[in-house]
Amino acid sequence: MGKRLAIVIAVETYADTRIRIVKFAEADAEGFAKALETGGVLDKVFLLSAKATKTTINSQVRQHVKALTAADSLYVFYAGHGFSKNGHNFITCYDTDLNDLEDTSIKLKELLDTCGKSVCKRIAFFLDSCESGITDLPEIRGIYATMSESELNDFFEAAEYRTCFASCKTSESSYSSSDLKHGVWTYQVIQALEGNARAALENGRYLTAFSLQNYLAAEIQRTLRKVFDKPRVQTPWVYGSQSRDFVIADLDDVLKKRMAVKPGYDQVKRVFLQLEKSVQISSLSGFIRGSHRVPDRNNSATESFVQRISRKEIEEEIEEVHGQIREHMKYKRRDLTVENGHIVAPDFEFWVECTQDSEDPALAVISRRLTHISPKIIDDAGFNQVFEDSFEEITFEFSKAVDVADLIDQFEELDMENVELDYLANCSYCDLTIEGSDFDIRISERSLTLQAPRATSPKKLVEGFFGIQKALAGSPVQKAIAASSKK
Repeated sequence: MGKRLAIVIAVETYADTRIRIVKFAEADAEGFAKALETGGVLDKVFLLSAKATKTTINSQVRQHVKALTAADSLYVFYAGHGFSKNGHNFITCYDTDLNDLEDTSIKLKELLDTCGKSVCKRIAFFLDSCESGITDLPEIRGIYATMSESELNDFFEAAEYRTCFASCKTSESSYSSSDLKHGVWTYQVIQALEGNARAALENGRYLTAFSLQNYLAAEIQRTLRKVFDKPRVQTPWVYGSQSRDFVIADLDDVLKKRMAVKPGYDQVKRVFLQLEKSVQISSLSGFIRGSHRVPDRNNSATESFVQRISRKEIEEEIEEVHGQIREHMKYKRRDLTVENGHIVAPDFEFWVECTQDSEDPALAVISRRLTHISPKIIDDAGFNQVFEDSFEEITFEFSKAVDVADLIDQFEELDMENVELDYLANCSYCDLTIEGSDFDIRISERSLTLQAPRATSPKKLVEGFFGIQKALAGSPVQKAIAASSKK
């Protein structure tokens, strides 16, 4: 197998300050190269802003392309302003002068011809520059005029494994986003190259010219709706081969390694375990028949009443768990703090509370919760003996709110055969059922909750949480968990 060469060009700022800055162009270039490296060893040539002069770009492309062999692959990325004049396409350089645009910019055809003279057979261009019209919108990249399609078609249709991916049609604009800190199109190219988008892969491993373009066509409009309040139109375009045989990256090894990695126990820091039990308010020890009345509504007074008459149940539960902790764990008396239905231990906190049911005012809900769990305690036999058969839910709290509607869209696009998806019309949450798993899974804006079929130990719940992550490896859920775990 030959080497892979990436020539990465981004002009974010210009010597001629009259030319508008191309926001996030350098971040796009660096992100693209790093993502492309996911698919294997990569030789990189970076030409960013001040280093991307007309002379330097021409020289560097000529030198590196001339050294390629037939077995090698060439990737050229450009982010910056582009324009067309008299049927010819140009890309701008750091030293482009608005008073002499054509002579101080690079003819795209000349750049293509230089690459075409190489014996290298696999060439992929990525252009995030095409747009139409001068505009004052800061998120649009470009100077003026519509890029000419004929030059691009002539070059990229001349050979089987030549492809050019363009961020938009020649009559449209290419947008960037402050939320993404990238151009919208390049951001999604990066997601695909890194293996973060299953929908972009052939047979679950190959990113091909065909699969990448199909993914971009579906995903760009969805992303635009997400990051902009007003409608935007940007249609990703492709020139040349769209063959499934043109493999841009084989991500099989990368994806297998991701799935093989055991989720980190540090994630336990963001979980809590819970069990809730509903009882009749009239069955609570502090309820006095003949003196007390079962509430028929919910308000602050009835909530206080329920908390007051359930004190004995709470105290008995706390006392029992405190005794179990002293019997099965090695804590000293001063290691444990007990107060108001709450036990604080060095490696966890345990809570018991009783509240009025929000849906049925005649019922009370007794909740036991385990929080602030130290990862090192999960495998401890004594800890699991104390809380054996104590919890039936484990909840992972996201560090950043998840867009549930967007998550649903991504899952439907993935069409995973082993996952069933259900959700409400308002997308306030979604439920997942995974083939072979005993857990019910609910995802809301702020959390993911797994419910076991019966109460069990902390260790088994945590292992179930890890198992669900493996089953959803590469999915938007797994990525949200991973992102939150880094905080």
